Amino acid sequence: MSADHSHDHDHGHDHEHEHGHDCGHNHDVVYNKLVKANHKVASVLLRNAKTIELTFDERQEVPHDVKATDGSTLICHLHDTVEVGDKLVSNTNEWAVVAAAQEELFEIARGQKGFEEFLHVAGLNFWPVQLNDTGARIVASHECMHMLEHFELKFGTLTAPMLEIVVPEIKHHDCCDHDHGHSHEHGHAHEHKHGPDCGHDH
Repeated sequence: MSADHSHDHDHGHDHEHEHGHDCGHNHDVVYNKLVKANHKVASVLLRNAKTIELTFDERQEVPHDVKATDGSTLICHLHDTVEVGDKLVSNTNEWAVVAAAQEELFEIARGQKGFEEFLHVAGLNFWPVQLNDTGARIVASHECMHMLEHFELKFGTLTAPMLEIVVPEIKHHDCCDHDHGHSHEHGHAHEHKHGPDCGHDH
């Protein structure tokens, strides 16, 4: 992900094209506040809210220009990751609701040899994985495809929204003594004892 959103939008030419209120370039309205999904919001505030559909990656780093479902472009300056159901508020008090965009996913059936190892690799690479009864869904990428082929796993491709992410913790109950590369540096990690069913309450 390239983080250099160089904001030198060369304003020197702005006067040449007429800015109607719907040209999508309204830099006066910037969505820069985040209201988390679990925060109660009066429905009257959301009556005219726009909906923005973001892929999993875009929810990790909200793009500067985001297309709303009504075709307009919203300017976003957010430094937080967002989740489905979160609301963005602009400096002019306009609202937008985050939804999950359809994106390409790989679907891998569980029970195949190499499935657990693949999940372990996915977890270490922080690839977004969604586990379900039949197997796993993972956001499609070239690295991911190579890894699936490496483990000789059969997989299908589908287009669907990637919702909640379950980062696979492989057999964490019998290997709590080593760290899975999640260096969360809480400083207090040694204070809580890991029992056999530590479950890691995420």
